Amino acid sequence: MRIADRRNLRRLNLRSRIATSVMRLMLCLVTWWLGIAAMKVIAHADEAAPQSRELTVLRGHDRWVLSVAISPDSAWLVSGGDDQTLRLWDLKAGGPVRMLRRYASPVTAVAFHNDGKRIAVGTYDGKLEICDAQTGKQVRQFDGHEDSITVVRFDPSGKYLASGSADDSLVVWDTSDGTELLTFEQGNEYDVTTAAFSPNGKQIVTGDGENELKIWDTLSGEEVRTLRGHTETVTSVAFSPSGKHIVSASWDDSLRLWNAETGDVVQTFRGHTGDVTSVLFSSDGLRLVSAGEDKTIRIWDIRSGKQVATLAGHVETVMCLAISADGRNLVSGSKDEICVWKSD
Repeated sequence: MRIADRRNLRRLNLRSRIATSVMRLMLCLVTWWLGIAAMKVIAHADEAAPQSRELTVLRGHDRWVLSVAISPDSAWLVSGGDDQTLRLWDLKAGGPVRMLRRYASPVTAVAFHNDGKRIAVGTYDGKLEICDAQTGKQVRQFDGHEDSITVVRFDPSGKYLASGSADDSLVVWDTSDGTELLTFEQGNEYDVTTAAFSPNGKQIVTGDGENELKIWDTLSGEEVRTLRGHTETVTSVAFSPSGKHIVSASWDDSLRLWNAETGDVVQTFRGHTGDVTSVLFSSDGLRLVSAGEDKTIRIWDIRSGKQVATLAGHVETVMCLAISADGRNLVSGSKDEICVWKSD
């Protein structure tokens, strides 16, 4: 990777820290060869029966895959990479469609619009735009950030786009005309590393390099509360489908589940043996899926707080995750490759 030290990697993606000198011993129960047609989930001892997921490996990026997103109809996958390309993939066929665009710097953040026809794209040099999902042609450009874009998210209505940046701010834009509507300042010198809208769009949660989460009111632009507990950079956040909980991942090797109303920690999940780079809720909200520096994807039961399965197949840090709306496709990005894990 061209950006090897921790400071530059934070500015590039701000979701993970790549191991620099010593390959950690891979803690897996079984080692698979990449490219085989099917792979099994390694089940935890407390799981009644192993789950199975068919694995498809997608190759096209020739550097780190930094961000992935799945269309609302679960048919398409878009990915952005350190190779400065934006690529479109057919999830049903399990193969590439086309390279949509080549940018002047790494593509650090991508998100599908609710209509599935447009994609928000953020880059390392601070470029922010919406482009056509099939052609890559720019639809609208947003000017205002002064540093790398770290995250892009559309609100549930699709009318607004939120973008986080290494310039320490999160901005909410009107997608119809590119107007800057709200700017949330973290109040510290650290980058905004991640963000997520609540299901009703009334709140947005951010994470930063000061190890904190902040919940904001999207109407007033005011901070609702600060959530503290992580001891390292917060790399990823997500609201539960019900909006009652928030999950966060961190370089402190842990996940935390928070009560979105009170800000209290409900559960802490530990099991990763390195930085946790990405986390999301399952479509039904009953499980968490996380990924990290230990090259694994782990699945957790929210009610019990226990890890129920591990997906092993990557040979480098897993940088990003996405799950389809129908819950059938789990996508993970790493160095030079994307893994699509399909469930029955």
